[in-house]
Amino acid sequence: MKRSTASSVESLGLVAPGTVINTMKGDADERRAGGWLEWDGALDGLKAALLGVPFDGASVVRTGARGGPDAVRRGMMWFTTYSTSEACAMDAFRVADVGDVRVTLTDMPATFDRITHAIAGLVERGILPVTIGGDHSIAYPCLRGVVRALGMGKRLGIIHFDAHHDLREAHLGAESSGVPFRKALENLSETVFGRNLVQIGIAEFSNSPKLADYARARGVTVIPGRGLRHDGMRAAVAKALEIAGDGTDAIYVSVDIDCVDQAQAPGTAAPNPFGLDLRDVQEALRQIGAHPKVAAMDLVEISPAYDRDDMTGRAGASLVLSFLYGLANRA
Repeated sequence: MKRSTASSVESLGLVAPGTVINTMKGDADERRAGGWLEWDGALDGLKAALLGVPFDGASVVRTGARGGPDAVRRGMMWFTTYSTSEACAMDAFRVADVGDVRVTLTDMPATFDRITHAIAGLVERGILPVTIGGDHSIAYPCLRGVVRALGMGKRLGIIHFDAHHDLREAHLGAESSGVPFRKALENLSETVFGRNLVQIGIAEFSNSPKLADYARARGVTVIPGRGLRHDGMRAAVAKALEIAGDGTDAIYVSVDIDCVDQAQAPGTAAPNPFGLDLRDVQEALRQIGAHPKVAAMDLVEISPAYDRDDMTGRAGASLVLSFLYGLANRA
């Protein structure tokens, strides 16, 4: 993996966060997640970076995911950095909210180029990007950025949590949020292979035979949400890490919030009554974050306009914190 020594954030082309997340800092005896994520402007020494991408220009169902980054930032004010179950805080782990990629809703190619540039710049510096969208189309330029940072001859595995395959060729002839993993398989074909792509939580009555056939033909491993209720999440994640890490140099994790049941995550473009339990996804991301090959994560499709009392934003914040806790405690 290439390394960059430049520490100035200007080189990544970012802008300030839409919402300042230190609105509740708590007292002297606790460390609120919002305050923990405050950034001093320097990239040197960071282990991970929260990066907003407020873009929903590819959504063909309901727009609103452009508000996702700030919904997660608002959610952070309710949490601390301390794991009660493990009696351990992650205060010493250096992570910061470095702001947003500059997006133009009417110019997808230019926006995607800026996303790729920012992700590549972070990964080249050894900083793990946790990208908050935005609709799911942003996964492709994020993947492209990781591939660029890895360099020639490297391979990238993917673990994808979603109700949908997102393997469309197009949506009624147009680019959409349902195409990113097909684009990755076909446009990044020297780095991303179907045999290293695992999809977890694919929902009942939410996909098509054609997309299932495409996944099968490309060697994609699909773990339906219904099967998880029988076999359990921990075993599924262990299997996913083994497959995504088999012969690869790094693993990318993508989480569409609509993998979670609509009772716990109503604020999304496609609410899912067949969804996973949020607590299972929290545990999964803690487990995944601890794996040494995991190099980047995204969380997408949180739409505050359809939310109830910011519960989906808080759910998203809990998933990010679970992942970061796993990352902070890598052996």
